[in-house]
Amino acid sequence: MIPGAKCRRSGQETQVKNQTAIQEEIEKLGRTYGEEVLSGRTRVVSLPGRKCEPRILNTFLGFELQVAQKRITCPDMSTARYLKIFAEIGMPSVRAPYDPSLTSGVLPQLEQSLRKIKDLLLEENLNRKQHQSKLRNIYRNIRKNLKMVEEEVGDRPPEACP
Repeated sequence: MIPGAKCRRSGQETQVKNQTAIQEEIEKLGRTYGEEVLSGRTRVVSLPGRKCEPRILNTFLGFELQVAQKRITCPDMSTARYLKIFAEIGMPSVRAPYDPSLTSGVLPQLEQSLRKIKDLLLEENLNRKQHQSKLRNIYRNIRKNLKMVEEEVGDRPPEACP
């Protein structure tokens, strides 16, 4: 037996398990978005459409999400956190619920799935370049999955506010 072969095999098994778990979380994100968000009244919010690190700013008039050089006004913190998730993964636009209680209800599931994906990726002990590359691919898969979910639900126009 080659010294360290068992360790390498164990590392490969961990990577395969992590990849499976990451794929499950990507699908869970899509299901949550489709079943919880797209099933109700939504509005379309345009985002820059590239992966970035958005920041939530507390202003006199409420909250703003700073995405690259763009600022998006948000009525409350839960909406800002919701949009931050989709801005981080690089969505060009996202459907946001009109009802803030729905946003607050779905937010923990979305944040937990994204956090779990990042944690699983960190467990793989990749160097910085490999980590960034793999994270880009994961975000690309998330975007594809969310786009597919939107198409399945149908490209219905967003309902207007009463």
